[in-house]
Order: sequence, then C-alpha cells, then structure tokens
Amino acid sequence: MTLSQLLGPTGFVRAEASSIVACASRAPSIHNTQPWRWTFDGHVLDLRADRTRQLHVADRDGHSLLISCGAAAELTALALRTHGWTSNVSVLPDVTDPDLLVRFTLTGRDQSDPQAAGMVTVAAGRRSERRAFGPGPVAVEVIDRLREAAQFAGVYAHFPSRAEEMVELAVVVSSADRFQRADPLFAAEVASWRRDGADDGIPDSVIPEVPAHSPRHTDMPLRDFEAGIAGSQLITAGADEKPLIAVIFTDTDTSADRLNAGRAMMRLMIQAELDGIASCPLSQSVDLLAFRTRLRTLMSWNGHPQMMLRLGHRPAGHPAPLTARRPVDDVLTMT
Repeated sequence: MTLSQLLGPTGFVRAEASSIVACASRAPSIHNTQPWRWTFDGHVLDLRADRTRQLHVADRDGHSLLISCGAAAELTALALRTHGWTSNVSVLPDVTDPDLLVRFTLTGRDQSDPQAAGMVTVAAGRRSERRAFGPGPVAVEVIDRLREAAQFAGVYAHFPSRAEEMVELAVVVSSADRFQRADPLFAAEVASWRRDGADDGIPDSVIPEVPAHSPRHTDMPLRDFEAGIAGSQLITAGADEKPLIAVIFTDTDTSADRLNAGRAMMRLMIQAELDGIASCPLSQSVDLLAFRTRLRTLMSWNGHPQMMLRLGHRPAGHPAPLTARRPVDDVLTMT
C-alpha cells in the first residue's frame, strides 16, 4: 500500500493534523507566547518559528523561542505516534530557511503507541506550578527517572545538590532576576503579556499573590509577573521553599542543540507529571547569552546551560488553572 493510500480521505487527514497540533500546542513557552506554527501538505508536517511572537527584550537572540519550539516538537512526535504514524524527524532541515525548525516526514502507519498516548494525556494536563511546592524532598529514584528522561541527543540534566553549589546558583539567578526587574523595557514587555481572557499570555489566575506582610522565602526566585498587580494564586504565608533544581545542558551550543534541549525539557516535565511532581521553568538566568555565559563561568560548568526548572511535590488543594492556547486554525496551515 502506498503512503497516499495510507493517508486516506482529505477530511480525515485534516482532522488528524488538527488533533496532533492541538496536542503539540500544549507545550510551555516563555510568557505563553506560543512562538510556533505548523504547515501540513498531506505528507510532511513542518514546525516553524513564528518570529512575530519572539520577545524583543527577554529573548533577543531567539534562545527561548527555540527551547519552546523544541518542546512543541517533542509533543508533535508523541502525538504522531499516538495516532499510529511513523515518521522521519529532521531538526533544522533547511539552512536556507531559518524559520523551518523541525520536519516530520510521514513514512507509514503503525499501531497506536499506548506509551506515547499516556504521555500525551499527561502533557495535555500539565501546567507550570508557580505556587510553593508541598513539603519534602523529591525521592532519589524519581530524580534518577527524570535524569534518564532528559538524556537525549547530546542533552543531559544536572540536579545541583551540594550546599555550596546551591548557594552559588541562587546568587546567579537572583542577580539575573534583579537585572531584569530593574529594566523598564523588560517590565513593559512582561506587562504586555499579562492577559486575562486571551488565548495567549499569562492570566492573573496563574500568577502567585505574595502577602505583603509575609515575603516569599525561596532558594530560587521566580520570574515576577506581578508588575505591581496582585495575582490570584495565594502563596501560603511563611512557606519556606527548597525546590529541586534541574539544569538542562548541551555539549555544544547550536540552534539544533537548543531545539533538542527543548525536547529534553518536555520529556523531563512529562516524567515529572507521571511521578506526581510539579514543575515550572526558571529561565531568568538563561534568557540572554550574557546570563548563560556568566552562569556557566561562575558555576565552572563544562556543558552549555540551556534551561533551568524548579520541581517539587504538588501543593495541596486545587491544581493551578491551565493557561489558554490559540485555536489550531491560527497555528496550522494545510496546503
């Protein structure tokens, strides 16, 4: 049977492509900018960068855009397997077209992959947890599974644990956080992506509200989305946060490495969800090249830090709301 015969009626292909892209769109992205789009011609599904959604202050070199799109690429691959498609995956397949990031060339049909289907289900319900985590450390065996999940194509995860390493890391992250908060252009950019009732950006419903009389105590500062306006997720007064930190490294630092780091990050996040562990990107110290270089130098790391995550036990009570995503028709073009 030919691939054209396997593809079936156009309407069925369109419905499948929409379902796959809807799943992939659940990937996390900086400020929920969703800087991606897909094109599908019936045989090839291309993931492309949407440069109109690149942050001009916090992501001048497009680093975070590539990490975000890498996460979306991983969910695209999982969704294809869930629908029973086999494919060849090419990262950055055309150097003459810098916005073409990942190409999925359909090669045939197979049975739906139940493991991939389970991971897709978990990814659909994943959310970035900005509240204080529940008490207690993450178990060693869970950390081992997270490390294994992130091992991918020259990418690996490191979990700092030594006291002196954690102190040094906290200093670097805090320094980057202060630098960004002091920049009025950065503050304006953050404020522009605070959006209630929109299908992108950060709504008030997922932003922590820190009581004025009880400042948040945490080993690693989170990005401040409040910008002078209180959020809706109340932080328990007196919470003393000691999150598990994961640093995603690559051996080299090319655009393909950054995409693969995003794929590894998504794999780690999914494994965390499977183990009942919440996660949240901690990207202040890796947003800009100068920050990443300083971080690598001060920490004496051999690899290139591409992303940082904070992880911990889910807090008690209702889960944080899911952030919205743009309609599939806005991000998928069928040709």
